[in-house]
Amino acid sequence: MSRRWFLASVALGAAADATSVKDARPLFTPAVKITRMLDGRPAETFPDRPGPSLQLLGPGDSLGFDRSVVVRHEPPEGAPNAVPSYLAHIEFSDASLPWLLSLPAAKRLPWLTLLVLRDDEGDLAPGGLLPIVTVPGSALPDPAESWAWAHVEARVEDGETPQDAVARDVRSGVDNVVSRLICPRRLEENRGWLACVVPSTKAGRAAGLGEPPPADGAAAAWSPGQSQVKLPVYHAWRFRTGPEGSFEDLARRIDPVSTTTLEQLGFGTRIVDVRHPWPHADLLQGIAPEQVTVPVHGALRLPGADTTDESWTDLPSMHKFRELVIDHLDAPALRRTPDHVGTPPDRDEKAVAAPLYGSHHSGVQTVPADGWMKQLNTQVKYRIAAAIGARYVQLEQEFLMARAWEQVGQVDEANQALAAAELAAAAAEAAQAKHLTTMKTAALTALATLYSDVAQQPDGGPAPLGSVLAPSAVPTGAASTAFVRLTRPGGALRRRSMRTAGQGGAAVVATAPFLDKAMDATKTLLPTTWLAGIEESALPAAAGAVQGPLTTTTVFGDPAAAFSTRTLGQFLYTMWMVYVDFLATDRVGRPMFPQFGKPRDRLMALGEKATQVAVDRRPRTTTQSVLVRGLRRLISAETPAAPLIAETALGMTGSELVGRIRDRVRPMPRTMDHMTTLLGEPVMSGRSVDDPRPLRPLMRHPEFGFPIAAELLARWPEWAIPGITDFPDDSSALLEPNPAFVEALLVGLNQEFNRELRWREYPTDEAGTPFSRFWPPGGAAPGYGEIARWAVDDRLGDHDPSADTRLLVLLVRAEVLRRYPGTIVLAAKSVNRAVEGPGVTWREPKFVLPVDERTNLYGFEGLTTAQAAAERWMFVMREPMRAAQFGFDKRTADSPSFDSWPNLTWEEVPTVNGFVVPRVVNGLPPTLATPLDPPHWESLDAGDFARILFQQPFQLAFSAKTMTG
Repeated sequence: MSRRWFLASVALGAAADATSVKDARPLFTPAVKITRMLDGRPAETFPDRPGPSLQLLGPGDSLGFDRSVVVRHEPPEGAPNAVPSYLAHIEFSDASLPWLLSLPAAKRLPWLTLLVLRDDEGDLAPGGLLPIVTVPGSALPDPAESWAWAHVEARVEDGETPQDAVARDVRSGVDNVVSRLICPRRLEENRGWLACVVPSTKAGRAAGLGEPPPADGAAAAWSPGQSQVKLPVYHAWRFRTGPEGSFEDLARRIDPVSTTTLEQLGFGTRIVDVRHPWPHADLLQGIAPEQVTVPVHGALRLPGADTTDESWTDLPSMHKFRELVIDHLDAPALRRTPDHVGTPPDRDEKAVAAPLYGSHHSGVQTVPADGWMKQLNTQVKYRIAAAIGARYVQLEQEFLMARAWEQVGQVDEANQALAAAELAAAAAEAAQAKHLTTMKTAALTALATLYSDVAQQPDGGPAPLGSVLAPSAVPTGAASTAFVRLTRPGGALRRRSMRTAGQGGAAVVATAPFLDKAMDATKTLLPTTWLAGIEESALPAAAGAVQGPLTTTTVFGDPAAAFSTRTLGQFLYTMWMVYVDFLATDRVGRPMFPQFGKPRDRLMALGEKATQVAVDRRPRTTTQSVLVRGLRRLISAETPAAPLIAETALGMTGSELVGRIRDRVRPMPRTMDHMTTLLGEPVMSGRSVDDPRPLRPLMRHPEFGFPIAAELLARWPEWAIPGITDFPDDSSALLEPNPAFVEALLVGLNQEFNRELRWREYPTDEAGTPFSRFWPPGGAAPGYGEIARWAVDDRLGDHDPSADTRLLVLLVRAEVLRRYPGTIVLAAKSVNRAVEGPGVTWREPKFVLPVDERTNLYGFEGLTTAQAAAERWMFVMREPMRAAQFGFDKRTADSPSFDSWPNLTWEEVPTVNGFVVPRVVNGLPPTLATPLDPPHWESLDAGDFARILFQQPFQLAFSAKTMTG
């Protein structure tokens, strides 16, 4: 850890050993030390051998210094309001500069002096070598005391001496050590000043003026009481002092104001006259008195202020107003109801109704019975807030729209692509509806080659149509090219089938109608009737010799029989699994096919037999095959050969397969995939083919992250904080957010801007929330969210992002904020009513909002008014970070008594002609019974004076409890 250390002067090298002066130059006499050392003998030292005297450079050999060594002016150059109680000074990066050309003396005087002149005492004039200033005697300090106003400041690490740190810095050039010249003149307030660095000796003055060296060049450049003197200027700058008051003085002026006092002053509310809400007519005539008012709170309110409902001075007027305003706001929507269709249009003020705030976001077009929309639209204070938000958009529409178009990016291009894709998908769907939707399954199967790359397996992966049909109830090979060629319309098989069907009698179904009926069957049909190929009227009675049409199957050895057997077995098994529960009763609970009794048991028995056939590969003869023979005759008239075993397995039905193919080749899913590839997943996320318009245009709204509170304070501060204009100077108060007012303002702001976006043809649906932040982000609390997602029955204020974390706002209006714009304000949970020491909890403000140059709002998260008072929180005003300052404070009633050097004020400082002097004058400074460190004013050196003059950074704490009473 480093410490600040002040030293009186620095002298290194030959200049430190110079003992005499000749011609205004230091004389240095070097000496040689001789030590003789012989082997085996002790070292022998001889007296120093002096050498010739060497003359060093003096102040008359210089015309100034390199300006780059100047690291700081105080007050800064051009400062408009410097503190009059502080002393002007200049800082050099070279720690030895003020004494570099000094002459040897009991007290080494710097060869440079800093003078400060009022703007009416002198000004710079051009000279031969350097600028010249003529200084009156009133601006000249005693040159013999200049030793006290030059010093060195060093940052010394632990375990290191200041002398070592200074010597290391001077030799290495490290800027941890600086030198400083101070002008001991007390400044006057509200004056302009010229600060000049001038030579301290006559030799330096003569060199700067281009005059011959004087005989007494080592003497001071001026003498006390001299009327005026012309001096060359090595360096100069200008500044101006402001009113009296250091940071400490100004901070001590702040007086915390309690909530009770502010309420008595009417702070925090505005009284609004609501007697004539409609200027064209007195709709409250006969109901309201001559004056009706309502108090309106702003975005910030006094702690504990009740803002849940309005408080009109006349309740009947309030009820009548709300009745009328609801009637006006509902009128536009009611004109669109069926009861009003064809009625004459309104010719009164209802034709152009007032805005129904929140309607664009919620979709509600009339004032609801309850919830935030009713609050917002029927209470004056919230309609005012919403109107303020709308007015801001009207005033800033050009700027806001320019920023909005900057954010739109490539949305227009994307919407053009979506529109083209939507048109293409609609045209393709229309074509499919015309040509494919009415196509039967057999015909769709004939298109197997076309759809072979779009079939989809149950797991979602693509597959050829043949592999999808293989485990299904559709015969193997139905998707092959050979089958398509074999069953083509007009082919040999189709003609034979038609002839056979024509010879089979009334009970036999033709092949083509059978296949179409079988593949396109619906759940309302009994599967066995069309699987067997027999009309329902030809079925035997249930009580006959036949157990039922689905009890057994007959297996034949010829290919046609194998085809029919496989078809029958697989379809039976599949239909049992799919339709078994549906066959019990119809929609009204009646048996659908009473002639079959209870088909569930028979279907289960058939399934078991089919499973046995699939497992047992031995040939067998089955019984009751009359129905199957009917099917066989439809397919082949050849004599049966050796039996073959037909496999049976659970698979999809023909209608399921066709539905899957049709879903796969629908234009919209393919178009959606294409647009996702083109525009990217983030753009197309949230869309599906089941949406009414999957390729609807992109609806975007811009996002503005700046806090609306700052805009409200800049334009309408009285609506942000009612009464802020008359808030007392040098005062502080605690406030709380009014979330209901804030939300009402945001609704009006966003609705009006969405209307402007639509008017400018911005791609938006008018339901977005471009402005969701009111208080500054300050690290990032979320905004109030999307208004469209607010529940209709919510209340205003329910969406406050700081509701869980809480927010307490400190209002400060003080001159100290104008004079010290970087003032730091913190909250501290005190320990024993102190903010210094262990255990103190510190909290930085979440945001700082300026109201004007003297007024700031400091928002502290996680605090309430009651908590701050109960836990003894304090607010600390801390002087902003700055470089070293030197001077004294002005004594006030709040100033501590003089018992140590840091408490010394201008009233105890000895001065002569406005200059601080390093000696006691008229008993000042007073002598204290308790010795000080250092003890006496006269015994101080330049380093001691620097330590006394140094102004420690100041902080002031005041309790939150004093502002909650």
